[in-house]
Amino acid sequence: MKAIVAALAIGQTGVAARKFRTSKPADPGNVLMTGYTIGNGRQGGLPLGIPGDDLLCLNDDSVWRGGPFSNSSYTGGNPSSSLAHFLPGIQEFIFQNGTGDESALYGGSSDYGSYEALANLTVSIAGVTKYSNYKRTLDLETALHSAEFTANGASFQTVQFCTFPDQVCVYHVSSNKPLPDITFGLVDNYRTNPASTVQCSSSGIWLSGRTVADDGEGLIGMKIDAQASALSSSGLKATCNSRGQTVLSTKSVKSATIVVASGTEYDAEKGNAANNYSFRGADPHPGVVKTINAVSKKSYNAILQRHVADHGEWFNKFTLDLPDPNNSAEVDSMELLTNYSTDKGDPFVEGLLIDYGKYMFIASSRPGSLPPNLQGSWAPDGNPAWSSDYHIDVNVQMNHWHVEKMGLGGLTDPLWDFMTYTWVPRGTETARLWYNASGWVAFTNTNIFGHTAQENDATWSDVAHDIAWMMAHVWDRYDYGRDKNWYASVGYPLMKGVASFWMDLLVQDDYFKDGTLVANPCNSPEHGPTGFQTFGCAQFQQVIWELFDHIIKDWNASGDRDASFLKRLKESYGKLDPGVHVGSWGQIQEWKLDIDVKNDTHRHLSHLYGFYPGYVISSVHGDNKTIMDAVATSLYSRGNGTDDSNTGWEKVWRGACWGQLGVTDEAYKELKYTIDMNFAANGLSVYTAGSWPYELALPFQIDANFGLSANALAMLYTDLPKKWGDNSVQKVILGPAIPAEWAGGSVKGASLRGGGTVDFGWDDDGVVNKAVLHGRSLPVVVVNNKGKVLARH
Repeated sequence: MKAIVAALAIGQTGVAARKFRTSKPADPGNVLMTGYTIGNGRQGGLPLGIPGDDLLCLNDDSVWRGGPFSNSSYTGGNPSSSLAHFLPGIQEFIFQNGTGDESALYGGSSDYGSYEALANLTVSIAGVTKYSNYKRTLDLETALHSAEFTANGASFQTVQFCTFPDQVCVYHVSSNKPLPDITFGLVDNYRTNPASTVQCSSSGIWLSGRTVADDGEGLIGMKIDAQASALSSSGLKATCNSRGQTVLSTKSVKSATIVVASGTEYDAEKGNAANNYSFRGADPHPGVVKTINAVSKKSYNAILQRHVADHGEWFNKFTLDLPDPNNSAEVDSMELLTNYSTDKGDPFVEGLLIDYGKYMFIASSRPGSLPPNLQGSWAPDGNPAWSSDYHIDVNVQMNHWHVEKMGLGGLTDPLWDFMTYTWVPRGTETARLWYNASGWVAFTNTNIFGHTAQENDATWSDVAHDIAWMMAHVWDRYDYGRDKNWYASVGYPLMKGVASFWMDLLVQDDYFKDGTLVANPCNSPEHGPTGFQTFGCAQFQQVIWELFDHIIKDWNASGDRDASFLKRLKESYGKLDPGVHVGSWGQIQEWKLDIDVKNDTHRHLSHLYGFYPGYVISSVHGDNKTIMDAVATSLYSRGNGTDDSNTGWEKVWRGACWGQLGVTDEAYKELKYTIDMNFAANGLSVYTAGSWPYELALPFQIDANFGLSANALAMLYTDLPKKWGDNSVQKVILGPAIPAEWAGGSVKGASLRGGGTVDFGWDDDGVVNKAVLHGRSLPVVVVNNKGKVLARH
């Protein structure tokens, strides 16, 4: 017990407590609004902390039904023959009329599939039915979830975590007295056709199953495997009961540890033509057994200490310290979040949730895992909303907006692998079949099986620019990390493929006849213009311009010697409409046609991409008052993110824009409003139901959790890229929008473009008054929002 408590205390520095704490177990009927998250990248868990009869909901990130595991003829949505012959007529009509219809290019989503839960680990403590002195905690610094309670005259503690070094999820039970019998099992309620099998043996519980396949396809579903075993301990005896569970007879033992390993036969590297796009790898069982055998040789304390050290290495790269004026650190977190209001705010709650975005990225993106999906890794059911897939019209991007600034860029390999293995192979076919274009492309909805096709509604699926937007994250990894080997071998090839696609697809503007190159057809994500497609949509133009700019600017780091490609790229870049136009009522136009409607409160801020998170507006035109005023005009017109869907992600995008614009009141109000309106009592971002006063309701969607951290970072500091040809010294602005409520706070380890970090602190008015650079080699000047130089290199 003492060893556990000591381990729980490791890393507790700075703020009094970076913990969620509550006096109630999670609700098994509402796990996603009451449970806390644990994870090691590939595995995710939602422990409930129920005394005597506990549940740990488990996910493995590759447990998906669909794709070639449902239909052996799966094509990723691609048609059997080319649709490219429809394109010239569509483009001609749009240029003649301003808008048009591209439905001839519609595709489908057969066998798209869905993310699914893995299983539940059940853990029962004999004789525990009534309890007192209950406390449940998630410590963000150690990534340990624990529940403490008193029952039958004894003190109990359960600890749960998923460890990356040992690739298992751990459930540990301890008491100050000899433990009663502990019974544990694995339960799969999610797959019934075929049903999973569960077997108990001397080595623990073995669960084996398959995802469902289409009728007539036979047993081609994805094979799933999991094993739960108890670590051996003197005096601990394991037997099987009649229900296929393991019973641990503990006698004089005061602690017991259960570990769970899992795997599937999914293999992203088999998602190419050479492997018939099968995505089918090796039988997972031998790997699961190997993992269990390896971890079984270790003690609980050894596993625990490796886990805490590994997590802390990433969590402590960036530290934000905010004040706790209300002494909230010792208050029940669920009470704090339930009572949180936009008017009052609470810096402790805000800091805790900003840290939670960092914590959950570490828990859901590790080498060998998939990138975090719409729900990160946490989906305790078989039919999560929107398949808990990968939407790339803002959601996957927002999942990564905070990553580089918080020093977590080294955990982004899952995203590059996902692009390389699941997007490029099928996406190359998609580019050819839809547009007769080179390179590769993907549209809004993507799964883990190479679905890159457009679907059957242009409003949300005709967004071929999404993949160019994703390239901004590829380039950011190079801009922050400066790893030329990675850029030349991984990052740049992805970018070149997308640039090649767009050089083939861009056409000369035959409507305005201004000599510029534009995308046609296009529409703003999920917005239109309603019912139609047009040309020169702002976000299309902005992300393509930035992609071309990135490649030209860092050409020498690419290792590419294709001079003809560079020549063509520069020519296209020089003619490209950058998508920055001020319209008739002083707004940034969403389309090249000046058809924006005042007070259109649509959830997306597509036309403001170039301001945030992009730079074709904020950096290139940052000194242009007319354009900066147009950004503010567009933001005010778009509203606070309530009227259209009332989601959390739309609010934090607005908050980040206001922060970067330096409008502190609006930035902070939006951050607080997001917490107030969209965050459940357990700190996860959810939707709302009904009308004012709204009620929180599922689904959970993780983008606002990550986006809240990005919202705060935009308030804390601005570090924008410079366009090709701008040789001025990089300027970093500290504290563009720090509220007075965060008085006397500080940041350590804020990562910078070009490498290095900066530590800084601010006064009671939110004005940064001190800064120290670390590890910087390139020139930089660091100023506060008053223009005062605080540091330079």
